[in-house]
Amino acid sequence: MASSRRVVAMSRLFALTAVGLCIIASRADSADIGTSFRRGIGISHAMAWARIDSVTRDFAFPPFAEPANALTGNELQSLRRTGFDFVRLAVDPGPFLQFQGRRRDALDDILIDCVSRILTARLSVVVDFHPSDLHPDYTARALTAGLDTPLYQSYLRMLERTARLLDRLHSRKVALEPMNEPPRPPDVWQPMLEAAYAAARRGSTNLVLVLDGGQEASAAALLAMRTAAFAQDPAVLFSFHYYDPYQFTHQGASWNDARYLADVPYPALARSAADSLEATATAIGETNLDEDQKSLAYRDARNRLQSYRRSEFDGNAIAKSFEQIANWARSQGVAPDRILLGEFGARKTDLQLSGSRAAERAHWFHDVREQAEVHGFGWAVWAYRGGGGFALVRAETSDDIEPSIAQALGLATPPRADAIAPSLDTLEAKP
Repeated sequence: MASSRRVVAMSRLFALTAVGLCIIASRADSADIGTSFRRGIGISHAMAWARIDSVTRDFAFPPFAEPANALTGNELQSLRRTGFDFVRLAVDPGPFLQFQGRRRDALDDILIDCVSRILTARLSVVVDFHPSDLHPDYTARALTAGLDTPLYQSYLRMLERTARLLDRLHSRKVALEPMNEPPRPPDVWQPMLEAAYAAARRGSTNLVLVLDGGQEASAAALLAMRTAAFAQDPAVLFSFHYYDPYQFTHQGASWNDARYLADVPYPALARSAADSLEATATAIGETNLDEDQKSLAYRDARNRLQSYRRSEFDGNAIAKSFEQIANWARSQGVAPDRILLGEFGARKTDLQLSGSRAAERAHWFHDVREQAEVHGFGWAVWAYRGGGGFALVRAETSDDIEPSIAQALGLATPPRADAIAPSLDTLEAKP
């Protein structure tokens, strides 16, 4: 037993040493922050969904401790081999706001441990505070009820504390994103954003910060952002999310206006409307809605499909949207590599598992990624596992990204896990 403890201690020392070497290298090699955040992927399964205690209805302690929360060396190595250079680590801020004292201190340790594992895998990391809907007191809307509310003031103190914590890593390969997809309109979010930026800068004058606009980080919200408070800060990246057209990317998503849509093509006119209408009618028919509700749902879905087809949405529409962002960046004196496409993705439906439908989905990923790179933007695709149907792993039992999506993203298809060298997990487990 004592021997095993020594091995674990030595393994941890090895990991910390590797992190230290990574940090030293990053200081020497990363004068430009944009080079550390070029091709990323969102990870939500590790720290984005803190478990709720069924009795107290508060967050359970310790959070992020379920087997499904594990972020393994195999996973991180697979991402690195595929060609990703950073991870956007989604972190539920709720537990960091609820817990106090020693339990709050323990959360800092959990976060630093996760960040350190990512750095050890030679990946940069954006710590993305990503409110969830699991606890009603800590949803994004509750957190952003007002600049002067006690909850948002607590949120600002959390940002300052976290920035100070991450600053101790002295790494340009670590960034902090104050809030994922703020739900408020740009004019309401603007003073809250400036306060969040100021709080993070009180914690660290050097840490890379990733700033989202309001309106759920839409491209339109970025165009409306007033940058005077932070445009001259060289350690700031400006982020927007892209999920157009929603009829395609969110088809079948229960929380979205596209909830009843099915078999929607990309581009808009890639196939006959009959395919989508028939599949949509079948999907609605399988719901528990009464007949009147089904009729209303079908009418609404048909209108959304018709609107999509009238738009003739294709790669040219994506190019126009990204050109608007590029023009805005030029007008603000912001270099292209300081623009980050922080999220983009498309749900995988049962009809998209193979064949032409799967090819359409890959086509969308290709077109969005290509436009980001044409304009010099970094990007982070959503998401590695889970994510409400947006998962990009080949299967939940696999660590590898779907080959067609990896190819569409301009990345490599990793070799089989059993054909590679032993992982960090394997090495740490050996006696």
